[in-house]
Amino acid sequence: MNSHICHIISDLAIGGAEQYVVQLSNYLHSTGRRVSIVAGKPHTLAQRLNGDIHVETLQMHPGANRSLLVYLRMLPAVIRYLVAYFRREQVTAVHTHLTASAWPAWVAAKICGIPVMHSKMYTAAHGSRLERVLFATRLPPVLVDRFLAFTHYIEDEIVKYWHASRSRVVVSSIGVDTARFTLDTKTTAASRAEFGFAADDRVMLVVARLHPDKDVDLAIRAARILDDPKAVLMIGGDGPQREYLENLAATLPGRTAIRFLGALQNPAPAYAAANILLQTTRGPNLGVVVLEAMASGLPVLIAYRDQEEYKMALDTFDGRDIGALAHATPEAMAEEVAELFSEPEKLEHWRHEVRRFVENRHSQTFAYAEMADHYSALERSGR
Repeated sequence: MNSHICHIISDLAIGGAEQYVVQLSNYLHSTGRRVSIVAGKPHTLAQRLNGDIHVETLQMHPGANRSLLVYLRMLPAVIRYLVAYFRREQVTAVHTHLTASAWPAWVAAKICGIPVMHSKMYTAAHGSRLERVLFATRLPPVLVDRFLAFTHYIEDEIVKYWHASRSRVVVSSIGVDTARFTLDTKTTAASRAEFGFAADDRVMLVVARLHPDKDVDLAIRAARILDDPKAVLMIGGDGPQREYLENLAATLPGRTAIRFLGALQNPAPAYAAANILLQTTRGPNLGVVVLEAMASGLPVLIAYRDQEEYKMALDTFDGRDIGALAHATPEAMAEEVAELFSEPEKLEHWRHEVRRFVENRHSQTFAYAEMADHYSALERSGR
């Protein structure tokens, strides 16, 4: 049977879900499968796709700031367009990733008799209102054949909140390129020299979109409370909060240096130069940044706000002693960072442990091969 996997996503802007779609599509294409992506604009990441992976441009929802009524008015035309595309291009499996763009694709796929997989990208506490409303109707389990979870925590949420049977949930890693992100002493030395760090400088790193959900101000406040003249906080990323965060860093007292790096086209040197990654994102589900950091041998300190986020953080480390947790207050974060910096042997041990952990559990080599098997099973179910 000819295989054509079609990914449906809101756009191809820079983000974890979008990077996953691009990287997975490239892998599938390299193994001889036909792959296409239907996405609204912007198409920022489209240039990273293998040359003949087609991107069909289709605006599937009016954006986060428009009304649900406008979205519902768009649905019939979007569904008709997708039905025509699926039939014309002989799509054999549809993989949706974000709820606003997924809903019309589910209906179109059902009309065409094409099986559907849907990824759960966010925890229940941080899903959109549309997602909460849609899944409360219990319609998605009727329209979706398989649900994809990236952690066992998310698997449990799919069963609990989306009312899917556990037998219809597959668990797979987002995957990370362990050839691109490596632990190497020469690379570390070169990267630290590139950023102008001395051997004994203590470097913290945040890589995130500068948006309120990422809670980057928590890292800035913690760094200032740390008040360490040999410490530096590097912030890689851009977004609507950049001016606010730069002003915050300029006004808070403390001797810890803070550098804003802007959006990172290649984050690998920043990972290699740092001693600790600070993960302050709300709902800290295992994502691209944490996997890239650990693949680079960079230990991670995760901030948690409640018991659910604590469970998510433990799931990130698979219950192993390979990373640190701290309550999401500047004082608790600063205290944990100071303790880690006082134990360089522990940090060095973790560097090798997190690299091995990623190689054994999260390498793209087998994560994507596993996804290829899931697609084959999905396609067989739709015959």
